Order: sequence, then structure tokens, then C-alpha cells
Amino acid sequence: MGALVAVLFGLLLWGTPLGDGWVNASYDNLFRFGAPSLTNQVTLIEMDNAAFDQFHQVRGQPWDRALHARLLNRLANDGCALVVFDSFFQTLRNPAIDQSLAAAMLRQGHIVLMAEQSQLIHPEFAGVQPDLPADLFLRAAGTNWGVAWLDPDLDAVVRRHWPFPSPGPYPSLPWTAARLSGATLSDTPQERWLRYYGPAGNWEHLSYGYALSKPKNYFHNRTVFIGTAPETTLPNGDPDKFRTPYTDWTGEASGGVEILIASYLNLMNQDFLLRPAGGLEVLVLILAGAGAGGGLCWLRRRTALLAAGGLFLAVSLTAIAFSFYTNYWFPWLIIAGGQIPCGLAWTFIWRIQRASVPVPAPVPAPAPVAVPALPLEPVPETPGYTLMPPPFAEGSYGKVWLARNTAGAWRAVKVIYQSKFGEDLAPFEREFNGVQKYQAISQKHPGLLHVEFVSPKNGGCFYYVMELGDALAPGWESVPAEYKPRNLVTVRAALHRRRLPVRECVGIGLKLCEAVEFLHQQGITHRDIKPENVIFVNGQPKLADLGLVTEIRLPDGGGTLVGTPGYMPPLPERPGTVAADIYALGMVLYVISTGRQPGLFPEVATTLVSTEDPPEFLPLNQIIMKACQPTPAERYASMSEMGQALVKCGT
Repeated sequence: MGALVAVLFGLLLWGTPLGDGWVNASYDNLFRFGAPSLTNQVTLIEMDNAAFDQFHQVRGQPWDRALHARLLNRLANDGCALVVFDSFFQTLRNPAIDQSLAAAMLRQGHIVLMAEQSQLIHPEFAGVQPDLPADLFLRAAGTNWGVAWLDPDLDAVVRRHWPFPSPGPYPSLPWTAARLSGATLSDTPQERWLRYYGPAGNWEHLSYGYALSKPKNYFHNRTVFIGTAPETTLPNGDPDKFRTPYTDWTGEASGGVEILIASYLNLMNQDFLLRPAGGLEVLVLILAGAGAGGGLCWLRRRTALLAAGGLFLAVSLTAIAFSFYTNYWFPWLIIAGGQIPCGLAWTFIWRIQRASVPVPAPVPAPAPVAVPALPLEPVPETPGYTLMPPPFAEGSYGKVWLARNTAGAWRAVKVIYQSKFGEDLAPFEREFNGVQKYQAISQKHPGLLHVEFVSPKNGGCFYYVMELGDALAPGWESVPAEYKPRNLVTVRAALHRRRLPVRECVGIGLKLCEAVEFLHQQGITHRDIKPENVIFVNGQPKLADLGLVTEIRLPDGGGTLVGTPGYMPPLPERPGTVAADIYALGMVLYVISTGRQPGLFPEVATTLVSTEDPPEFLPLNQIIMKACQPTPAERYASMSEMGQALVKCGT
């Protein structure tokens, strides 16, 4: 029990926001015990308070570009290896000064300019895009640019490289600088964590004016970053100041350019930090929790207290040394500050409880009596069909078995249990009536899953027999227990970013439109259109899960609030109308085309716009937006009209 409590406590801290403090503290405390030395020759030239006074510049106003031109010419004369500007040259000002600055950039040769990230304003999706420097300066810099952006955590501490994972759709300023400096960079996205190099950074700091007075060739073969130093180091609301792991014990924040330099050096030296795979971290927590919770309770109280202290030190020192000598870090305080104290507390509780329980006299054990195990729900008799246990699927109301009929053909048999509905029998009757309505028409359209038999209600349940959907993997017939149905959920799970190609989404949507339009022509609605209920049979999508099928009701009529949250229209509208089915199908298309969940609608991933054929996606997105309008009158008037729009989209 002690092992179980410690393991569950560790997993709770690891997998929920309750443990964010432990995880963040694990990272922050890695840097209390020193930082690796550097051989890179990096100089930070700062526009600090002394420079603002010396050159009569005003904070909050643009720095004099003539000074930048003067500094760049000095760096070019010295043979500076690379200059990285953490200043944004978006607009042109004085033509003569701008031309002189561009000429100085061209003389320097190796230079990276800062870009900014801005919100992408579009009527149909949300995203971000880079804002580049003015073309005059961008040409002079050889089109070398990178976005200067930092992404603090909720406690305002910067712990991760941006973007996370990196690289992203466009380069960061440190990434471009490292590439030009000859670093070996992989295009495979990785979740990189910053390795800091001390509270003041392990590089040279020079005030802007002092840099201009350095002796000749001082900057030869150096990498120079140029940026603004905050007016104070107090961690207040200055937008160019950021908290670091050192802030809590020094009381000082860092300028953004200093964190960009740390990111650049991480990439140059390949000493950024990574976290182990999630499965490996879980395994470590399970073993640590089992050892702490299950082992300490066998020791006497004083011995257990000493052992817990020793374990705390051992785990802490091991984790810190591991991150110092490798590129990996682990949320070690979950073990040292969470599971070990939890195991120690359980030890004291268990020993107190054990001491208070009297030891009973031994009683002869009675002879064992065999008690037959009874299933929770009975397996019904299915004449003509042989069920293949165990069930391959289970829903809220019943279970689904593989079965073979007397001719040897495979079928799916779903059993609906009255006990699943509690004391209210109305939903059980609704399920039975819905399946009967569906069976009568299921053979009349190729887009509907065929139902060949519905049993009477008997013994607190009924069952119905359906055609079997395609299997997710071939060869299951020899081992029926390995059968898994192929539906939109299992298909998406195997795809990159969990989204289908646009043309495939259009084809699926068109076939489902035709099937639902047929239902509507029969005077009934489906009421539960969602990815789980779209099953592939011989490669073709079909509507399944029949229990909520009912007669079409008027838009302003009553109706039971049944369906699946996210695919039901927003309240006060209720399912059971043509408009509600159109909304649900539109949401299905949103989910399978964007890879997102219904709760994120209408958000669209930036990668859909930047990398994956936006001309194909935008027409489909317009159809989705119209089908999922909050007001029913603004949606398509019928499934037929929505299908016609999909036909135009596909062409």
C-alpha cells in the first residue's frame, strides 16, 4: 500500500498541473551549482544607461542609426566574425542615414537582423507570421533574419528554446546566428530546454560607448550581439526583461538579448537540455515510488528518517550531476521532494496504526468454498450467430462482439443492456425504437451500415446484427481477438498531426452528406454524427451507432438533450433537427481536416496555412464555417446543399 500511494502521488505530480511547481523547481535548481565553461568568443554590446546618457538617446525612442553605422564600420574594420542585431529595423527614416547603415551592414558581411512575430489577422483562421526588416536592410544583410521571441512559463521564467519544439515554421534569431557560425543543426523538431551559463552570462559585456573606444582588432573573429539593456534589473513590468532560474535568489531579471545569447551558445555547443521520453520518466517514477513507499516502512522511525534524508541527497546530487555531464534533465524533485516524503509519511502512519491494533488469537481457517463467478451482464442467446469473446468494443449502453453466421460470414453483434440505463427505462426504449427504425431503411442506401436482424427484448437486453467494418490490420481472422474496427478515430490516430488530407476529407464528407440526406428524406435524423460513428466497409465510409435515430422534429419544438458534447450545436438548440445534423457533420470535417478537438473550433493550426496547401484547405474551411454557424438559419438549408458545396470544393 505504501508503494502504491507513493507511485500514484508521483504520477499525479508528473501528469497534472498540481506538479508544475515541482517540475519547474527541478529545472531551476540545476543551475545553483555552477555552469559549464565556454570557449566561444562572444561579446554583448549593450545600449545601457551609460550609453543612453553618453549619446543623448531617450529610452522608448529609436536609437540613432548613425551610431549603429559607426559601430558596424568599426566591427567590419576589425574583422568581426558575425554581428547579431536584437533591434528591429522595420521602417525607413532618414534616407542618407539609412543608406549609410545599409552600406555598413554590407561591409560587415556576416550579419543577422531581428524579425518580430505578429498576430495573423484572417477572417477564417488564427495564427502568427513574421514581420521582417525593411527591404533595404534585409538585402544588405544577405536576407539573414530570425525572429527574436521568448516564451516564458506561467511563473514568467524562460526555460525553453523558442519555438518549442524547434525549429518551427520560421527561424529564430539564435538559430540563424548559429547556422551562420557553422553549428551542426538538425531540422528534426526537438523540445530543447535552455542551459543557462550563470547569473551574468559567461560572455563579455560592453557598454555601447566603451565598445567604440576599444583598441584596433579587438573584435577580430568575435561574435557580437547588439541589444538594449533594461533600465533596471528589478523583475517588474518592463517588456524586455525576463525572469530566469537565478531571479528567485538574486532578485534580478535579465534582458531578452542575454537569453537569446544563451540559446545561441546552446546551439553552437550542442549543450541544450532535453527531457527523456515520457514512458521512461513514468518508469523511473514507478520504480522510485515503489522503492520509497514500499521500502521505508520496513525501517524503524529514526532509521527511516535518516534513510529518507540520505535518499533525498542521493537523488538530488545524481540528478544535478546527470544534467551537468549530459544533455538530459529529469523532474527529480518529484522523487526527492514528493515521493520520498510521501513514503516517509506513510511509514509513520502505518507504524502508528500497526501499534494500535491488538493481535487476535489464531483461528483455524475454514475450508474453502468454491463460489461460481457470475458475469455482470449476461451474454444472450444468439440463434444463427456464434459470438467470439471477448467483446471488441464497449459503449455506454452495451458491448459489441464478433460473430459468425451459419454460412461462415463475419458479422458484428451489439447487445444493449437495460441495466446500463438505471431506473429510467425511457432511454432503453428509445434505443430499441431507434434501431428498429434504422433497420427498416439501412439496406436502401450504400452510406448506411446495414442491419440484418434486431432481436426482441428478452431478459433485460436485446441485440442487433450488423455488417462488419473493415479491420485496422489484415490477418485477424486467424486470431479474432486481434480485430480492431477501422473508423475515423483509428485512421486519424495513425496519421501525422492526426489530420486527413483535404481531398480525402472532401470525399468522406460528400458520402456522409448523401447518407444523412437519405435519412432526412425518410423523416428521421441521426443525432450522433461523430468520428467514432463513421466506420469503413470495403473502404467506404458508413454511418453507424443507430440508437439515437429518431423522427425529425421542428426547430422550435422540444426534444431530449442526447448526443455527444462538441458535436451537438450550442445551447439552447437541441439535436434532432436537420440543422443539428448539418452542424455535427461540419464539426466532424473540422476535426479530421485540422487534427484538433471540437472544443478548439474555429482555431486552425498555423502549419495548415504555412506548409500544407492552403489553397486546398481554405474552400473546405469555408464549408466547415458555414455548417457550424451558431445560428441554425445561417447554416446550409439541407445536406444536399452542403454536398453541392463539397462537390465544388473537390473540383
